[in-house]
Amino acid sequence: MGLRRGIKPMESEHVNVTPLIDVVMCLIIFFLLVGHIAKKAAVKGVLLPHAKNGADLADKSGEVIINVVPRHSDTTGVQHAPKIIVWGQDVGYDQLKAELRKYKASNPNLKLVIRADKSTHFKYIAPVLEDCASAGISSIHFMTKRPNS
Repeated sequence: MGLRRGIKPMESEHVNVTPLIDVVMCLIIFFLLVGHIAKKAAVKGVLLPHAKNGADLADKSGEVIINVVPRHSDTTGVQHAPKIIVWGQDVGYDQLKAELRKYKASNPNLKLVIRADKSTHFKYIAPVLEDCASAGISSIHFMTKRPNS
């Protein structure tokens, strides 16, 4: 008959939680970064237009989001030029071209996403598109939402 070996008694009765703490810290850092990026991308006050035939952007790498935020009109009902916000930074129309060139220089495969309010007149979006063209950006997308959402 063979000898049976018993289970070695544990030297310590404490469970090692170091790997668990490492995983939890990585998750906390991940969600902080994702939350920070989402906060920079989405700006309050932009009501996206509805589109039935829109398609999701498959590859989001190299994506830069420009928010065209409307300013409240005065009592005359005249719409003022909206604010331009690029990744959470307020950029004027006169600075936009230089800012886009900077992004294009750091990433040649830049994908530009424009989040414009549905009430914004095209005359305020056209200069953004012209600045994109002069900066050499050819991948331009408009963010919309589906009618059911």
